[in-house]
Amino acid sequence: MNYKLFLNLVLLFFNLSIVSQINFETKVNKSSLGINERLSVEFTLNEDGDNFNPPSFKNFKVVGGPTQSIKNSWVNGTRSYSKTYTYFLLPIKMGVFKIGQAKIEIDGKLYKTLPVEIKVIAAVKTPNKENDPNYISDGEVYLVSEISKISPYLNEGFSVVHKLYFSSDIGINNWRELSSPRYVDFWSQNINIDNYTVEDGFYNGESYRFVTLKKTVLYPQKEGELIIEPLSLDLTLQLPTNRRDFFGQRIMKSSQKIVTSGGKKIKVKPLPLNNKPKNFSGAVGSFKFFINSSKSKLSVSEALELKLEIKGQGNLKLFQLPEFTLPISLEVYEPEREENISTSIYGMKGSVKDLYTIVPSNPGRYKVPKILFSYFDLDSETYRVVSSDEINIDIDGEEWNTEVARNNDSKIRLKAKAVNFLPFKTKTKLTKIRTNSFFNSSIFWVLLISPLIIVLLILFLIKYFTNRNKFLDSNTSIQAKKLAKKYLAEAMSNLGSKEKFYESLDRALHNYLKSIILFENSNYTKSNIEFELNKRAVDIEIITSLNKLFSNCEMARYTPITDVEMNSDYNKAVEIISKIDKELK
Repeated sequence: MNYKLFLNLVLLFFNLSIVSQINFETKVNKSSLGINERLSVEFTLNEDGDNFNPPSFKNFKVVGGPTQSIKNSWVNGTRSYSKTYTYFLLPIKMGVFKIGQAKIEIDGKLYKTLPVEIKVIAAVKTPNKENDPNYISDGEVYLVSEISKISPYLNEGFSVVHKLYFSSDIGINNWRELSSPRYVDFWSQNINIDNYTVEDGFYNGESYRFVTLKKTVLYPQKEGELIIEPLSLDLTLQLPTNRRDFFGQRIMKSSQKIVTSGGKKIKVKPLPLNNKPKNFSGAVGSFKFFINSSKSKLSVSEALELKLEIKGQGNLKLFQLPEFTLPISLEVYEPEREENISTSIYGMKGSVKDLYTIVPSNPGRYKVPKILFSYFDLDSETYRVVSSDEINIDIDGEEWNTEVARNNDSKIRLKAKAVNFLPFKTKTKLTKIRTNSFFNSSIFWVLLISPLIIVLLILFLIKYFTNRNKFLDSNTSIQAKKLAKKYLAEAMSNLGSKEKFYESLDRALHNYLKSIILFENSNYTKSNIEFELNKRAVDIEIITSLNKLFSNCEMARYTPITDVEMNSDYNKAVEIISKIDKELK
């Protein structure tokens, strides 16, 4: 009997020791997911704790949570307890990453979870769930890269335009670039887009709205198959649900979504070798060639300017102008390059000039020989050679036999002249030297006192202008605040009327910024605003919040919006104006 009692006591102690063990672990809904999928992460423990500290979630964006749930039950006298912290994550890029260690304190001791490895792969097709707004956007939002030519020649320009297509039922509040294309084997230039406007269009034969996000002009510098890297965006969407409010309108729900344009392949064709001119320097496009001389007659002591100019459309920045040789008697200086090139979605267009300064050293008649320029014409897909006319130059004057001096400003040789020496004078006139003392003279006292007066005058002027600038800045700030309050009050009175509200809010921000920066209307652009605020050392987070608010004002006019979101944008505007005002003081 005693033996059985002892055995029961041992088993009871063993069970109690097992129950008292603390278990703190990380659970994920999947260890491998696409970049367009969500990851659910749960940190679960079987005892109550304090000071929970989650990991940093590097390479992921937290789109939901933390949510906390507790389960506490008694079954047949046995207590069951669990506490769970849940996060919803969205991967930022592809790769293999780790969910780090979470930490918590239980009875004064620190406990940690083990790291969990997650593999993020390319975007995958997700099941369509009608009642889940997170999946409604799968067939309603597309990021597309439109390429003007998929089989260009080497050094032939083409464009890549990134457009975001979305259906009329979906609203887009904001977007953020996760990864931008790197055009490694291309000469590239981005075309600035000052304002993002919503337009109507078609994609895959269906009607959509779209916004043009990026425009880039590319010139391939390598033959063969090249990759146009994708653009990836993190979108904040307003998605409709199947629920309706009291007035019968569909309730919208915010959601995060990552979209990518996908990589594109292009095949770059080499330039043909048949009939390729020897002096071909890589010009591809449609060009005209000119050569002009500033003078046809001049003397030995003068200089002339020879101008080589190429006009047209093509890769104007990517080739050299033709070179030429002249007789030794004509000294040629290094050319000065002048470029007047504009780059649009259709490529580079304009002119390139080389200006040569030529100085003759001997008289005579000289010829500037014909100069050849060759280029590959895209319309006919053949090489074309353009020749200039001969230019005759007549030089008058005497041959230079003496030493010359070069004038750096005009680059003109100057003829040396002989120096005539006058005879020495033997008769002199003596004058009496004045013996007046400089010390204690009027000039002495003027020179002594004037520096002190000048210093005092400078200090007075500095103080005057400092106080004046402070007064002007203070007056400008007061006027700016009055304008901001006026239009913010107007926006608040229009709360509930989407278009009037955002027009008033946009007007409040614009008038405030114009008042403090003193912008002219012609200079008032987003890029200039950002530049001026950076120059005034305004915090970068404030500038970023301002840009996001501008985007919200632009997009909200075309997308569904709620009173709650309008109120949130109003509070953001008030906060941003207050912070900028403090930064500029």
